Amino acid sequence: MNFDQLKNEWNNENNEDINIPDSIKKLKESKHPIERIQRTMKREFVMQVIAIILIAFFPFQFGFPSSQYVIYYTSYAMLVVISSYYLYGFYQFYKQTELYTGNTRNSLWKIYYELRLNMERYQSFGFLLLPHFLLTIGLAIYNQLEEKGKSISDLASSHQQTLILVVLIGTLFVVASIVLWTKYIYGRYAKQLETILNETEYE
Repeated sequence: MNFDQLKNEWNNENNEDINIPDSIKKLKESKHPIERIQRTMKREFVMQVIAIILIAFFPFQFGFPSSQYVIYYTSYAMLVVISSYYLYGFYQFYKQTELYTGNTRNSLWKIYYELRLNMERYQSFGFLLLPHFLLTIGLAIYNQLEEKGKSISDLASSHQQTLILVVLIGTLFVVASIVLWTKYIYGRYAKQLETILNETEYE
């Protein structure tokens, strides 16, 4: 009787131990998507810094007159401030992913929620850049009309409506592109982490 009791306890302990290696293995697997997130963030960070620097030369590329420099660079200064705030948060999240070791489920949850939060920031950052690019396009169109000796008021009402429609469609296209791009770049990794967390929840 004592032997049977010891045997049952031994079997119960063995059954409890089976799930532990599976949980640890799944948590360790999460290191893979996190490493891919880190590589993606490195590329994104460098590309965004280069893009912000190149945007500073738009007035020369589009041949803006010097009288419009104040307008353009005031908008550009705001863009740099917003970008600096976003890039700092971007960098902070990157440093946080470096501290993740894959040992605890709570730390993985934290990375997952921070990733979701940074995806929202990423989209907001893209949306906040829209006014600057609309201003740049507006100045470019204005200068083209000036070269032809015309002004915005000289456009026929049908052309003005077409211009407004093009701007509206273009804005919607850019917004949709930012959302889809964010989901394509980071959304798949968030899904992988969510799957791992869901699988380890019941073990």
